[in-house]
Amino acid sequence: MNFDTGVADRLIGACRDAARALQDQRGGRESVSTVALAEFRGVFADCFRENVAAERAARSELVHMLDDVARQAQEAKSAAEVEQRRLDELRAWAFAAGWASAGSGIAVDVGPRPSTEETDRPSVNVDTARQGLRAWASGSTTGASSADPATLDSAVSTFRILDDTVRGAAGRTGAAASEFEQECSWAHSDLSAVGTGLRRFLEDNHQDATRLSDIASTFRAAGGSGHVGQVTVSNDVLVLATVPASLSGAALLSYLSTATPADTKALATLAGWQQTLQRMGPSTIGAWWSGMTTGAGTTADVAGASQRQELLLAAAPAMFGALDGMPALARVRANQLNAANLLRAAEKDLEAALTSSGVGQARHDPNRTKMLQNEVAYLKQVGAGDVQLYLYDRDRSRIVEMIGTPDPDTRHVVTYVPGTFTGLNSFYTGGVQQVSKYINDEVSGTVAFVYKDGRFPGEEDTAGGPNMGRIGEANDQDFARASGQQLASFESGMRADPHLNGAEQTGVGHSWGLANITSSEVAGARYDKVISLAGAGMLPDWEPRPTTEYSNLYYHDVLIHGQGATNPFTNKGVVWDGNNPIRRDEFDQYFYRGPDDDELDGAINSIEEGNILMDNHSLIATDSEDNMKALNNMLKIISR
Repeated sequence: MNFDTGVADRLIGACRDAARALQDQRGGRESVSTVALAEFRGVFADCFRENVAAERAARSELVHMLDDVARQAQEAKSAAEVEQRRLDELRAWAFAAGWASAGSGIAVDVGPRPSTEETDRPSVNVDTARQGLRAWASGSTTGASSADPATLDSAVSTFRILDDTVRGAAGRTGAAASEFEQECSWAHSDLSAVGTGLRRFLEDNHQDATRLSDIASTFRAAGGSGHVGQVTVSNDVLVLATVPASLSGAALLSYLSTATPADTKALATLAGWQQTLQRMGPSTIGAWWSGMTTGAGTTADVAGASQRQELLLAAAPAMFGALDGMPALARVRANQLNAANLLRAAEKDLEAALTSSGVGQARHDPNRTKMLQNEVAYLKQVGAGDVQLYLYDRDRSRIVEMIGTPDPDTRHVVTYVPGTFTGLNSFYTGGVQQVSKYINDEVSGTVAFVYKDGRFPGEEDTAGGPNMGRIGEANDQDFARASGQQLASFESGMRADPHLNGAEQTGVGHSWGLANITSSEVAGARYDKVISLAGAGMLPDWEPRPTTEYSNLYYHDVLIHGQGATNPFTNKGVVWDGNNPIRRDEFDQYFYRGPDDDELDGAINSIEEGNILMDNHSLIATDSEDNMKALNNMLKIISR
């Protein structure tokens, strides 16, 4: 027979130990729950009270189940021992009878034959322990709740300690039950409910502790720092803390529009609501924000912003600073509020870079150190309000700087996309903002966005300089197509701003930036004017819009030289298969002579001539006096 009494003893002992551990929890849980509930008011206090009762009932059910398993296992062990004795006696009798019948000449008294009837095989089975559902947002969540977060935190800490003491015993009991089913199969057994019941209990307890901790953190954030005491928040913010998915998009927007200052402070610690907003369309976000009450409590930080809007921006500045559909000035304000966090990260990286510059630190990169120094200086300007960031994500190389102030008098919006090799450092040093600043200064009613949303072709990942190993991306159609979709998304979000939506839209692209602009047209963006500054090329499926005015301004430069070359294998141009703005009739052509063109003879015969062509390619994107003719033509194109 297959029945290991040692295994049965282990199951009996494990069940009794687990039952004792559960019973020992009662006093500790009851005590901290009572203290926590003394200051806890509202629907979430009711949920907590119900869950405390549900835990108590589930614990009692599990203790009863464990006692029952231990009792049945003991009875099965006793029955197995009876059966084993019967089998032993039957074997001994059979052996003696066989010896006697063999005629050994020795008298053997074999006695009567033992019973051949098998002992009834016992059953060791338990049903699943009844454990009630524990909910944290049942019924109506209107109104408010209050609590002392310290007592809630104390309860959470106690719950987790007590569960840790049970977890080991529960694991041993589940393992012993599985071993019993395998090594004591003489008894009929189904003990799967033992392990699943204990796991369910501990999982529910873990969820309760997590939810209660979230609630305590929410109350603490709403009450500020230091000694908090009792704090009151709306039930909606506690829903966001515990089950954020249960608050739908429309309900979330409605709640945020009426959130109290305490609620708004609490929102800073929660992430679920931010993810919900990020899934909404720009038009929905724009309509919600503009529809929020202004006037009463208007702050001086953002013209026309209400105190509630300012508090929301402060609660999640990184999210609002990148949320499509938010008005431009609100995004700028959010990124200004987030500048201190960004600055700390940059200063930490700079400190590490400077530390590595010591003697013997071969891995030090002086270019990265310089870039970080530039970033620190730039972010200080953002914090002071001297630089307007519409978007900033240093880890993903995303940056959009706004030049100008959107208002009812805004008539022109310029999206300026710089060219190959553009990195974050290009913004920190002010190199790529020159044309946009000049246009903004000279054409009244203009707002410009200097745009870089992600890695650019040839951008070096860490030091901000060129990476010649990635230069091929400037001629990569797939890269341009993906970048164009991103730019089209930016245009959709930006134009949700009522001050920008009705203005004339102009896309200006330098070098590869023109490929980004025209690829965004393929992705659905529409511009009134597109200005190519020595533009690279267009996708093969790009088609000019009949209502868009196209212009190409250029010098004799290195890109134009390359656009004249032919691929011998395809008989198409080397650059963008020859689909370049200089070759398309849809573009009005504006050619200028560079300051050193007299030194060129048509071919690149020296390093000096190559440098002149490179300088000419960069010149078209500057506010240099040498570029004044081109700049004046840009002004005329935008103004007419």
